[in-house]
Amino acid sequence: MSCWTVLGLTADADTRSIKRQYAALLKQTRPDEDAEGFQRLRDAYEQALNYKEWAQANEDDEAPDDSWDLTGLTVVEVDALQQATRSLQGTSLAQLQQRHALAVEQGCAHILEETLLQHCIENPQTSAPMVDWAVQTYHWFSAWQRLELDEESIEHLLDQQRERITRPLREALDREDSAAFLQAYAQSGQCLWLDAEVHRLWFNLFLSRLLLDSEHWSSAIFEQVCAGQGWHSGPANRCPKDEWKRLTARYEAPLFIAQQRQLAEEPPATAEHRAARLLLGSGPFSQRRALARRLREKDWEHCRHLSSALYANHPQVCAELPGGTAFFWRDWELKRGEWPTYVGVVLACLIGAFTHFIPLGLRVTGLINIVMTSTIVFGVIAAGINWLTHELAHTHWLLDDRLSARLWPGFAKDAAPFGVLRDLIPCALMVAGLTWFFGPIAGVVYAATLACVGLIRRRQVKPHTSWEKTNLPVKIGLSLLGVVALVLVLGVFKVAASQGTVNRNQGLQPWAERLCSRLPASSFDCGAPATREQWYPAEARP
Repeated sequence: MSCWTVLGLTADADTRSIKRQYAALLKQTRPDEDAEGFQRLRDAYEQALNYKEWAQANEDDEAPDDSWDLTGLTVVEVDALQQATRSLQGTSLAQLQQRHALAVEQGCAHILEETLLQHCIENPQTSAPMVDWAVQTYHWFSAWQRLELDEESIEHLLDQQRERITRPLREALDREDSAAFLQAYAQSGQCLWLDAEVHRLWFNLFLSRLLLDSEHWSSAIFEQVCAGQGWHSGPANRCPKDEWKRLTARYEAPLFIAQQRQLAEEPPATAEHRAARLLLGSGPFSQRRALARRLREKDWEHCRHLSSALYANHPQVCAELPGGTAFFWRDWELKRGEWPTYVGVVLACLIGAFTHFIPLGLRVTGLINIVMTSTIVFGVIAAGINWLTHELAHTHWLLDDRLSARLWPGFAKDAAPFGVLRDLIPCALMVAGLTWFFGPIAGVVYAATLACVGLIRRRQVKPHTSWEKTNLPVKIGLSLLGVVALVLVLGVFKVAASQGTVNRNQGLQPWAERLCSRLPASSFDCGAPATREQWYPAEARP
C-alpha cells in the first residue's frame, strides 16, 4: 500500500493538498484511539512530502526518457544495465544481491526491481525466497514501496503470495492433519510481509474463518494459533470480534456438551433443562414427542439456541440425533396436541345424545341441534380447562411429575402415560360435565377416547423428521379407517331417522292414493268404500 493510497490522493498532488488532506485525516485518526493507524498515516505523510521535495529538486535536471539510449554510457554502466535486465531464471540470492549492488551503484536499481517483479509473477512456485528478499530490500507490499511500480502487478503478486501460504493450511485441515497444519503455520511466520499491519489483519481474519469453516477441530491447533497471532480474551485481542466468539464457543465445545448432557439427566425444572432433555435426552423418540407437547414458547426459544449451537459446533452430535439433524423438532413447535380432546367431545356428544334423547322420543332435527350446540359448548369448556390446567402443570412441572410417578409407580419419573395435573384433572372435569348432561355413556366415551389416543402415542416408532417420506400403507390405512368411520356415522343417522316414521301402508292417505291410484274406477275393489282389512291389511288393528 503506497503513501498516496493511505492519504487518498494521487501521485500528482501538490504539497498544499498533501498537508490539507493530512490535517483532515488526522481528525479521524487519533493517536490515543488508534496508535498504529496514526503512525501509518504519519509515515505516509512524511513520505509524500519527501517525494515532492525530491521531485521539486530534480525537476530542472530531468531529461526525456532515454533509459535505453546507450549513447555516452561507459562500459561499466552498459554492463550494469544488461545485468539489471537479464533473466533471473536460476539466479541465487547471493547472485541477486550482487546484481542489486551493481544496479544501485550505477543508478539502475529500479530496472532490476521491475525485472524481479516480473520474474516473481511468472514463477510463483520457485520465487518465494526472492519475494522475501525483495520485501526486505525494496519494501514490497508496504507503504514504503516505490511509487512507480505497476500497481496491478504488485497486487497480483500479493495474491500469489497469499495463496502460497493459505493453500497448505487449507489442505492440512481437509486431511485432518494437525501436524501438517502446525508446520505450514510455522512456515507462514517466516513471511516478512505479514509483519505489516494491513497484512496481519488479513491473516488473522483468514485464520479465524478457516478454523470456523473446517469440520476438523483441534484444540492444539487453536492454542498454537492463539499464541502465534496474539489472540486472547483481553482488550488488545487481534482476532476479529465476531469470529472470536464463535471460536471460543467451539473451543469450549466438549465442556458445553458435557454440561448439556448433565442438564438432560437432571429434573426439568427450567427451560434450559427441558431443551437439553428434548435434544440430548436418552429416552426413546416417543418420549421426546411427549415432552414436546408440554413445552411453551420460552422452552422452544432455548431449543432453537441449543440446536443452533449443536449445528454450528457439533456435527458429530447432530448426526446421532433423530433424522441426523438438530432441528428434528421444528414442526412440533407449530403443532397443537389438544386435538384428542375435541375428538372425544364430538364422539361423546354424538353417542351421548343418541343414547339419552332417542328413548325420550326426540325427533332427528331436534337431536342434531342438541349435538351441534352441545359440541360447541363443551368444546369451548374443554379449551378453557385445558389452558388452565396445562399452564398450572407447566408452572408446577416437577410437582406434576412427582404426582404422576406416584400414580404410575411402574414407569419412570417423567415417563408416566398420563399426568395428574395436565391429563387426569381436565379429563375428570369433562367426564363429570358430560355425564351430568348426557349420562354415564358420554363420560365413558370421552375418557376411552383420550385413553386410546394416549396409549397409541406411546408406541415405539422409528425416529423420523417431518420432511422425510412417511410410510404409504399407513396413510392409506388411516384414510380407509376415516371412510369407515364416516359410513358408520351416516348409518347411525339413517337408523335414527327411520325410527317412528310410517311406511306405504300407514297413514291417513286417501284409499285411491294407497291402492287404487293405478286401477280403473270401475274396478270391483275400488268401487265400494274400503273396509278396515283394506286399510290395515298387514298392521295390527288399533
